[in-house]
Amino acid sequence: MAEASARKRPKRVVPFLEAHESLYGVRLVERDPATNAAKSVLCMFCAAFGREDAPLATTRKRARTQKPKYWGGPCFRADNYKSHLTMMHPTRWGEYQQLALEAKQSYFAAVQALPKREQQQPRRSLDTNQHAAMMTDAASVPQFVALLQTPVVEEGEPESAVGETMVSAPVSPASSLQSPVRASVAVGSRSSIVSVGRTSGGSAVAPVLAVEGRGRESVLAFLLDRDVVDVALGDVLLRVEDVDEEGSALFESTLDRGDVQDRQRSDGTAEYRAVVRSVELFQRVVTLLAAGLSFEQTAAVCRPQLSQQISRISHVGNSVLRMARVVVGANLQALSRILQRGWAFSLSLHSVDRRRPEENEPHLFIDVRLRAYCSGVIKVFHLLALPVTTERDPSTIGEIIFDTIDKFIQALHKRWLGKVIGCSTVLAGAAGADARSAVSCVLDNLARRVEKQALAGFARVSSGRPPLDVLLQRFVDSVLFADGAQWHGHLMNLLAYLQRQISMDNAEELSAAAKTSCPRISDMSWWKLTEVIRWIDNARVPIQRLLSRRNASVTPPPVWWLNLKIALEVVSMAIKTRAGLQGGYTTLMSQQPQRISMLRLALAGDLGVEGPLPEFQRAALRDHSGVQDKIGSDDGMFAVKPHSIVAFIRGTGSWAAEIFDALTSEERQKLVVGTADTMLDLVQSLHGLAEELEAHGVSSTASLSSFPPVLPHQVALLHPVDFQEVVRVHHARLTGSFSDAQLAIIETQHRELRSAAASEPAVRQLLDSNAEGATASFDEAWRLLRSRWGALADFCGGLATVFPSSGEDSNVSAVAFSSLPSTHVGSNRKLTDFSLEARLQCQQFATLQAMDETAGAVSADDRLARHKLTLVQS
Repeated sequence: MAEASARKRPKRVVPFLEAHESLYGVRLVERDPATNAAKSVLCMFCAAFGREDAPLATTRKRARTQKPKYWGGPCFRADNYKSHLTMMHPTRWGEYQQLALEAKQSYFAAVQALPKREQQQPRRSLDTNQHAAMMTDAASVPQFVALLQTPVVEEGEPESAVGETMVSAPVSPASSLQSPVRASVAVGSRSSIVSVGRTSGGSAVAPVLAVEGRGRESVLAFLLDRDVVDVALGDVLLRVEDVDEEGSALFESTLDRGDVQDRQRSDGTAEYRAVVRSVELFQRVVTLLAAGLSFEQTAAVCRPQLSQQISRISHVGNSVLRMARVVVGANLQALSRILQRGWAFSLSLHSVDRRRPEENEPHLFIDVRLRAYCSGVIKVFHLLALPVTTERDPSTIGEIIFDTIDKFIQALHKRWLGKVIGCSTVLAGAAGADARSAVSCVLDNLARRVEKQALAGFARVSSGRPPLDVLLQRFVDSVLFADGAQWHGHLMNLLAYLQRQISMDNAEELSAAAKTSCPRISDMSWWKLTEVIRWIDNARVPIQRLLSRRNASVTPPPVWWLNLKIALEVVSMAIKTRAGLQGGYTTLMSQQPQRISMLRLALAGDLGVEGPLPEFQRAALRDHSGVQDKIGSDDGMFAVKPHSIVAFIRGTGSWAAEIFDALTSEERQKLVVGTADTMLDLVQSLHGLAEELEAHGVSSTASLSSFPPVLPHQVALLHPVDFQEVVRVHHARLTGSFSDAQLAIIETQHRELRSAAASEPAVRQLLDSNAEGATASFDEAWRLLRSRWGALADFCGGLATVFPSSGEDSNVSAVAFSSLPSTHVGSNRKLTDFSLEARLQCQQFATLQAMDETAGAVSADDRLARHKLTLVQS
């Protein structure tokens, strides 16, 4: 035996070559301490991904091992590497071979290579992780506040490209969608958390695969639907020049490329997966983009962090761009789930003029927003921003924009036209009259296109508050900046003087009148200036005494006080009208034209303005023939006599009459003509605005004057027969989300609310308090009643999305729009601009990702089932 052993051939020595690390995806993890020779080599595919499923895995009697592969020395043969890679990692190995050498060198840069003795346990595959998660007791899952509704995966996931944004290995769609355990995810948590399966709306939520790793940073994973990536991102948002050479690998399909049946069975749900490594860096990029920084500026700020993770500095800017794509994709997936969960939603079309201060030509956009009821509250989210040109036919532009919106929203929810219940248009911005008219036609054409294809019960709304603000701001500016801004200069000098005197205790006259503080002008908005002007008017007497006692040089001229009083009379009436337009639920939108017309009539009555005049009188005014005693508006529709303006000025107060009489004839003439011109312009503009709102607010399928109530105290007064008619009108829309039994439960809860309002004092008191609070929002009104009448609240929530919220027009960042370059419709470029979309989506990223369907409220189906069980038991 000893002789046979002596004759045994010595073991072949094949030294390890460092070039094999990038060539075959292996790493030298251990050397002999005495000779420094290579001792152990690790397969990085095993370390990063685990072994791929065998093609005939269901016929195997034993599960394939998930231990990482190590090769021991002294023989390190290349054919051994190839054999293992071909058998255990065929898909990944095939993709790896297609990469350039430079990409291979950085492919596993972030994957930790551990020696065999330091492996605490086998590296489990994705399926194994998820199987272990399904066996975890839900009660044992730690409770964390979810920052992002995204899965946290193990550090050893692979990169798809150089940078911080990576994609994971393909996973089985079946295993990705069947986990029944639900929990929240804490980003950066050290605990193992496993979550969620399929949402109630049918959309797959990304499964959470979390592995506790000491000293290792958690990463974020997103599962995205096929249409979200291919259509919404690829066809609508991204242009050819926006996609770099590695952009196609950013979102990787989770389907088995070799399984034809797998592809045929797929409905497009959760077909793509993207992974982001550095959570801290990712959140910083989101914050910077949301603040209005460009991709280049963000890359420059984050260059030190990015350079630590990226081997090639040239990819720093591309990494920021790829992170932005992940943000947009994740947001669109969240919006898709919101659309699928709700039974109804509304669109809001806002015109935005974001020209830069040095530019004269308007840069007009239509900001498409989604107004949806989710998790017990009504939320407004940005969907898409599209440029508008005034050089082409409005109907053509409206058709192009509608086709783009339809394609985009269909990628999020194919049945969106069966759920959209309303469309509001808000014409805002400082564009000229011609541009406003063109954009108004585009908005009207677009809203009518949506209405034409929507189901019965659709309502079109046109908000009057933003255009009213534009008109009143123009009126106030005409007073402020007349005659070289002399009035504005006197105002600022007077306020500064009063503030100094009060701070030095030299204003005894103001102190005696209980005017111990002087207001400051934070901005020049007309409703803010109204408060300042009213304070000065109330303190006029002590202010004049103070100025006279100290013989102040800042004393305004007498005509300044008259202009202040005239402006105050107008804005005091307008501020009440604005408050009436601000409420969304108690004041029906159909009353807006009436309220604005009432403001016009009130101003015309106080000023003695005549009109609208017949055509022959308009022609006479324009020709200045036969009407020398009247001052006409630009189009001749309205006119006023000079003595009516004099009566208005003298009627503002006896002190005003004394000042007016003391003026010279030239000063009186200038004041009367100037007041007449500004008042006629305002009256004429209010008349046009009322007609515009009347035309845009009329719907052929539903009138807001008869739109059903949505607040609980209003619903409780609705007769059951009338409520059944409301349900019948929206029956086609409701059947897409509710069964007949569930609709019956909604009607039952309505009858219960009526009964409780009549027999239960606590409910009656709560409803009365809601009725008294005219400005109460939908969420506040239903907050205490939702737990008992949840199904009814969900039904009314879908209806309530028709009404625009009071602060909706201020949610979009001005920074994002103002720095946007001009884009021309009909060019060879995309209609959208991805840099703008990235900024707007980053602004709402935290809100969208933090929304969990179980947070704040139980799903509608669960509520209905629980209520039905209660009825059966009783």
